[in-house]
Amino acid sequence: MIDLRTLEVFLWVARLRSFRQAAERLNVAQPAITVRIAKLENFLGDRLLDRDRRQVSVTPKGQELMVYAERLLHLHDEMIRAVRGPALRGKVRLGVSESIVHTWLPALLARVSSAYPSLGLEIDVNISGWLRERLVTKDLDLAFLVGPVDHPNLSSHKLCSMPMAFIASDAIAFPDGPVNLEQIVTKPLITFGRNTKPHTDLQELVSREGLRATIHASASLEAVVRFALDGRAVAVIPPAIVDHRPERSSLRCLDAAIGLPSLEFFVSWPDEYAHPAAEKVAEIAIEVASQMP
Repeated sequence: MIDLRTLEVFLWVARLRSFRQAAERLNVAQPAITVRIAKLENFLGDRLLDRDRRQVSVTPKGQELMVYAERLLHLHDEMIRAVRGPALRGKVRLGVSESIVHTWLPALLARVSSAYPSLGLEIDVNISGWLRERLVTKDLDLAFLVGPVDHPNLSSHKLCSMPMAFIASDAIAFPDGPVNLEQIVTKPLITFGRNTKPHTDLQELVSREGLRATIHASASLEAVVRFALDGRAVAVIPPAIVDHRPERSSLRCLDAAIGLPSLEFFVSWPDEYAHPAAEKVAEIAIEVASQMP
């Protein structure tokens, strides 16, 4: 007799090519994984996985079983969703770009908590490149990140756009009307961390205009906003990040004669395995993001 748990174990070993990684993913001891695979192979009377010291490979018979196992588990998940309705349980490992943390993530969390009170979210906040790699290695079930996301093993859906702006404290004496980039770069600039799209876009803009600028980079948006509030630098970030802050009245978006590309955010997930709870979180995220001003 083959149970669904054993099929799930087999699929994760086959996908990850590793007994150890499958054990970590399923939060069980590695010997238990080995026992289940051995019993499955004994029941079917054929070898499903070839092991050596470095990796696991899937035999032709194992590849055949993978197709049926994925169908069965997908049908099982579909049945649970149809019969149990909204009572999802467990956890979703969610990766989030910090810009979303400072804008509509609280609204999303409230919606998810209301709809699925037994569902837990494990949230990792980091730059988009890091989140993308964690999706590829299946260490995240879902991520909200800057895109487009171009990888053969990932699927994605557009969430929202966040325009970029030059945001300065009233303590910096810029003209009330339009301000050109040459005037702006007389002050230090601060934006997202190095190797992020906003930082690269800003460097390219300054270079393209034949100007020189002091550009600070920070992995913390709190630090970026603090620099702007203190008048130590002009922040180059989406205005949405500061729109709801009490200190917003002391900051203003400069009427710049030249702008930067908007940040395009996507929800992305590994397309080999449809996590039923992650699908629901993604659906809510798309709806919440669409309502963003």
